Amino acid sequence: MVGPASLGLRWWGTFDEGSMLGYYTIPYPPQDNGDNSPECSAVTQFQPALARRAFVSPAVSTQPLSESDVPPHQPCFDQPNKKAKFSITLISPVGVDSLSNSLEVSRKLSNGRFAPSELLSADFLAGREGVIDASKAENKFTAAEAEWETVEFAETPQMSTYIVAWAVGRFSSISASYTSPLTKKIIPLRILAATPLQHIERGQGQLALDTLAKVMPIYEKLFDIPYPLPKLDILVCDAFDAGAMENLGLICGRAELLLFDPAKDGVSAKFQVVATVAHEAAHMWFGDAVTLEWWDQLWLNEGFATLVRRSMGEVVVLDQIEPSWNVRSTFIKFRRAAALKLDSLRSSHPVEMRCPDDAEDTISQIFDAISYEKGSAILRMLSNLIGEDVFMRGVSKYLKSNLFGNTTSASLWDAMTQVSGVNVAELMHAWTHKVGFPVVTVGETSDGLLLRQNRFLSTGDPTPEEDETLWTIPLDIRVLNSAATDSRKILMSTRELFVPLKVTTESIYTLNSETSGTFRVSYPAQRLYKLAEESSHAKSQLSLADRLGILEDAILLAEAGQTRTSSTLGLMKQLSVEGERLIWAEIALSLHRISNTWWEQRQEVRNAIFAFGASLFGPLVERLGLKHLETDDTETRVLRVLAITAAAATENESVIEFLRTSFYQLAAGKVDETTIDLVATIVTETVRHGGEQEYNIALAIYNSPPTPGHQIAAISGLTATRSIALLMKTAAMLQSGQVADQNMAPFLMGLAANPLSRRLVWQFVQGSWGGLEAKLQGSTALGKLVQVSFESFSSESDADAVEAFFQEKDTTTFDQPLQQGIETVRAKARWLTRDQEDVEGWLRENNFLDS
Repeated sequence: MVGPASLGLRWWGTFDEGSMLGYYTIPYPPQDNGDNSPECSAVTQFQPALARRAFVSPAVSTQPLSESDVPPHQPCFDQPNKKAKFSITLISPVGVDSLSNSLEVSRKLSNGRFAPSELLSADFLAGREGVIDASKAENKFTAAEAEWETVEFAETPQMSTYIVAWAVGRFSSISASYTSPLTKKIIPLRILAATPLQHIERGQGQLALDTLAKVMPIYEKLFDIPYPLPKLDILVCDAFDAGAMENLGLICGRAELLLFDPAKDGVSAKFQVVATVAHEAAHMWFGDAVTLEWWDQLWLNEGFATLVRRSMGEVVVLDQIEPSWNVRSTFIKFRRAAALKLDSLRSSHPVEMRCPDDAEDTISQIFDAISYEKGSAILRMLSNLIGEDVFMRGVSKYLKSNLFGNTTSASLWDAMTQVSGVNVAELMHAWTHKVGFPVVTVGETSDGLLLRQNRFLSTGDPTPEEDETLWTIPLDIRVLNSAATDSRKILMSTRELFVPLKVTTESIYTLNSETSGTFRVSYPAQRLYKLAEESSHAKSQLSLADRLGILEDAILLAEAGQTRTSSTLGLMKQLSVEGERLIWAEIALSLHRISNTWWEQRQEVRNAIFAFGASLFGPLVERLGLKHLETDDTETRVLRVLAITAAAATENESVIEFLRTSFYQLAAGKVDETTIDLVATIVTETVRHGGEQEYNIALAIYNSPPTPGHQIAAISGLTATRSIALLMKTAAMLQSGQVADQNMAPFLMGLAANPLSRRLVWQFVQGSWGGLEAKLQGSTALGKLVQVSFESFSSESDADAVEAFFQEKDTTTFDQPLQQGIETVRAKARWLTRDQEDVEGWLRENNFLDS
């Protein structure tokens, strides 16, 4: 018999204690309520395939369940393309708040049992077979006797299980609303956080709420589609496995990404909150209303959500919120760079990575810079090629055509083709289906440019088999010093391409204008020198995006062995007159990569690298000063923080003394705007150069942080000390369980960044492997922890030792980050072997290293 059917299922389950996956609890310190009793909230986190941890179906039993009783795959259809409308009912203790995706429609006193229905009888719900009169399950008690209440929520639209959500606990909240520009309906908004921790009472939720109220109507107009629910909440979770999660109608996320105290948090924390809310709000359309068909299409969710908050969407969205933020170039510096860093490894993967239906372990590993950053970067490249207005028309058409359904990239390319007239599927095929990205090498002739594309690898040595892909590369060529600027867009889809172009020794041209393409360019040495010379001019014809892309390409090409590191050092020195914060951020990062790779070389060489850094950042600090001024714009303040932080890393004594003074003012509660922006640097550098007293102050901040950001700063300090005894004390915190699961990664990252404890981290992971694996199984945190534990090494022998340790272990759930970490170590080892003498020679020639 074929036709509609109703299926009733019952199941028992237990909270996922000690985890941040499925349906789990978040404990809070005992409250001063007379009985000193502990308190907790219960929340869900289901992405990517964890709804089955809440929807479990063992054999009916009235006894407590063991883990072996709970099968992992019943009865939940836990795949993104199995959508349904959800009507959720929660039974919770009287006096607590119950939340879910949709609006609450009723709240009644309860006897602690679900009410029977036509389908689900009382006996069925109680675990007994047969059907009995529903009246036997009626509540027979007064309000004074009730301990439970039943809360029902409105039916949701069609949605996937991974964005189903609910939460129970004592939550404080503040509210706002926005008026839909399309439907004119008023949509209520809230941010909620645990009452015991007083986040809302201290005013830390206002920025996230204000941001949500600003971006939602902008997104509606941008996509020409109204938000599909009658409410939207943000729930701050004090223990959360992901950064944040886009559950339809109930966004959840970490405290440090959603809370901001204007009196205690700096501009970087503000940007983090605004960017997080903008990203998750975009998911209400990308991912929630229109959902990936299967996890190999994850980039459609994450790439779009990243793009609309960090590239062309930010011009419309974040630029309206904070116009002083240089959002387009920030995308290049942080998002595009992260994508190309990972994608330069052999162990990278295609944007559309094959995920077999039963490969849960593979799915959890693709939430990385390829799905997020590369996905957004190639979309930005496409937008630049066909035009931003055309691109956004294509986006709107794609969303409308697939509303509340599931989709693949083919649907997106079809929509883009219809609005642009360009065969987008053909254009983008290699970018989404092939691993890696190209470097375009430029050769100059008397008649023009001879271009060649090859796959770029961090080791600079692709084999013929690894170099078979030919990308369709959208070249955006501009000659800047001609009488009239010569601009042309060319699609390069062959191995080599000749471009007729008259260039002289004085010509300034770029092949990737505004750094809009997802590829690197290797210019001839003399041409790169001319580009660097032009970049250093106060009124350079090169835009910030151009200068940033040229610098980043030059640095990474040197690390890959395609040029010498000495040329990169010279380029950084040449750009020391630069005034833009993002250029200085790239210089600081490059110096960090060099010192991090050279960390076990002779002390005099390491000191020479520090001296070079001091010659760059010392004068910059002197030029900017140590204190914020009322006339400073946001970019100047962020640049000052960067300069002070980098100068401290080069052992600048006056800067370190300034930070030490600020540390004691911070401990005494005396802060100004400069101190607020520098909290992490103040705590880190003072503990690094201090002793037990400074360490204990940082420990006190960690245990009682005024904001989540202060706790992260304290972790940085506790892991930065140069005292072996204090480092062992920090390590003991990890081993004794004093560190919350979600803080494990920051602690290990801090210890791995400290040369004195770098090997201690790897020893800790080896010695605690069994417990760590059991505790973090199923979490993306396991792979991150493994990678962090050894990725700071820079020798072939270390890479061999890591491979040997994991050789006989099951690495299925973290094989990608493991291989990526090992490859990173080997790339640094080869860079060091190749350019060790080159770097030392340059340092001697420039009087940073004695002859």
